Amino acid sequence: MSACFSERKPKSPPAKEILLIAPYERMYQSAQCILESPKYQSVKIVRGNLEEGLALAVNGVESLVKVLISRGGTYRLIKQANIGIPVVEIRSSPFDLIESLSLAMETGEPFAIVVYSNIISHEDEKFLKKLIKNRLTIINLTEGDDVGKVITSCAREGYRIFLGDAVVKNVCDILGYTCYLQESGSSAIQAAIDEALRICLVLKQEQEFSRRLRAVIDFVHDGIVAIDGTGTVILFNAIADSLLGVKQEKIMGASIELLGDLPFIQELKRGEQIVDRTFKHGSRLLSVSTVPVAMESDFFGYVLVIRDVQELQAYEQKLRVALSDKGFVARNTFKSIVYRSSEIAHCISIGRKFSRYSTSVLIEGESGVGKELFAQGIHNNSIHRNGPFVAVNCAALPKSLIESELFGYVEGAFTGSRKGGKAGYFELAHRGTLFLDEISELPLDVQAQLLRVIQEKEVMRLGDTRIVPVEVRLIVATNKNLVDMVHQGLFRKDLLFRINTLSLYIPSLSERQEDIEILSEYFLASFCKEYNKVINGFSPKAAAYLGAYHYEGNVRELRGLIERAVIISDGNMIRLSDLQSGPGNESAIGGGDSHSSKGVSPKTGRPQSLEDVEKNHIRRILAAHGHSMTRAAKALGISRSTLWRKIRQFDIRVP
Repeated sequence: MSACFSERKPKSPPAKEILLIAPYERMYQSAQCILESPKYQSVKIVRGNLEEGLALAVNGVESLVKVLISRGGTYRLIKQANIGIPVVEIRSSPFDLIESLSLAMETGEPFAIVVYSNIISHEDEKFLKKLIKNRLTIINLTEGDDVGKVITSCAREGYRIFLGDAVVKNVCDILGYTCYLQESGSSAIQAAIDEALRICLVLKQEQEFSRRLRAVIDFVHDGIVAIDGTGTVILFNAIADSLLGVKQEKIMGASIELLGDLPFIQELKRGEQIVDRTFKHGSRLLSVSTVPVAMESDFFGYVLVIRDVQELQAYEQKLRVALSDKGFVARNTFKSIVYRSSEIAHCISIGRKFSRYSTSVLIEGESGVGKELFAQGIHNNSIHRNGPFVAVNCAALPKSLIESELFGYVEGAFTGSRKGGKAGYFELAHRGTLFLDEISELPLDVQAQLLRVIQEKEVMRLGDTRIVPVEVRLIVATNKNLVDMVHQGLFRKDLLFRINTLSLYIPSLSERQEDIEILSEYFLASFCKEYNKVINGFSPKAAAYLGAYHYEGNVRELRGLIERAVIISDGNMIRLSDLQSGPGNESAIGGGDSHSSKGVSPKTGRPQSLEDVEKNHIRRILAAHGHSMTRAAKALGISRSTLWRKIRQFDIRVP
């Protein structure tokens, strides 16, 4: 046997939940026989009478016993001590009483039955006196009676034999009188144990419900305070502790007035209901509502629901985003931008500076240069990064719905409006960034509304009279000259001044040819992964073609060109024919691989021979790889000998 097994300690038996305190030996023995049944494994029995039994009960409570069982005087002592857990009494059945009476009757002497709790009724007493030949008196004790005086009084009347519980027998023993103990039989003991088990089960169910309720109350984002009908605090969750600045242990069981000078205390006293009342508490703006707790004509108090207004607004914002059809998330950062040129490096540097402020940003540039990519980068580098990023293409919005889409609407605002209304893009972007692409396409009347929202930081839904405050970082983009549009009366001058505080120009791809190669390689790797293809690079003519191509759609067009080529290609290299397969692509370099084909210079627009394009491309690759023949040949997808032949053919100088 391993040390692990040899050192393993036996499992400790389960803790006993029920403690039976037997005042006399015969009950102890009877109870032990009953407890042999497996259903009573949670019950423990001890022997103790009166004060000794009370001490055992106190020890049981300290040992986390949940229910106590005893009888007679011991039961009454424990009950009077009010030790905080249920106590079940073992009663005597009529059969137990008859058995005890038979012993007293055998003496032939007059005897007195001295019992507590009015066990024998007046009718039973008359029946017993008729049945029993001995002279008999029956005395029902109350809690305030002096048992010694009762016994002495009976003795003066000629009663020398008594029948009673442990307290009566104890007094009789002291005074020298015979007393037969009124015992409880097995059926009475078992009934008491079963009752204790039932109570344990109820306690467990109540405890489980209480823990579930407590978990719910502590999990909610609201402060919950329950007050009974006397104004005493009976429940105070952790959020209420935080919002009101009062410790739970201090306020529980105390008067609600201990919370301080709250503006709604007097209304609570008057029984008035409060709904969404805002009040200032320290530096916080809180909201309170009260829920009365009553049943029919009985009033049990109030439940207070306290909320942090600022956190409530944040929660509402999350809910707006969750309920919207889009997951308004900016997935790109400045690190997502693929570039090699100093022009884009400068743009990123400016974008990072703009990120530190919440002022509106205007991003200008041709279609497809990556304006939204920069907008996402600014958002994710700003204090608004944890808020939503809502991107809207103004040109794609139907003219008749622009206003309702931007600012929202209430139910019934117009024919076909959604039931319950709809939040606009400004509301959805609350505490985040709203990116308005192609802002030049907004009608003049909507431009006026947009200006007001930017200045006032509040929006009113279409058909509503309620103003909704919004906190939005605005980034707008355009591929048009807004100054010219102002002169033509197509764009508001005041709006241009408002959005043009921080402006960023993204150069076209033709202005940063250094980026064409690295972007081409990036898109090639990306689409090979997406379409599960293995393509190692571009042929020299394909690379030259990409370098000379005039990208009217900029990076977006380059991306589409590479994707189409990857889909079409059947080899391990992108060739010129793969790039020229699309309609309209012949404008860059004449069809085919002929060396006599002409291209167009991206800077001058003048015709350029394919030999010059290929020569310039090889020069760039050599320079990019430190004029290493091995690395340059690998990048070009050709052998070293072919590269040497090209260098001699084009008379390229190699340091």
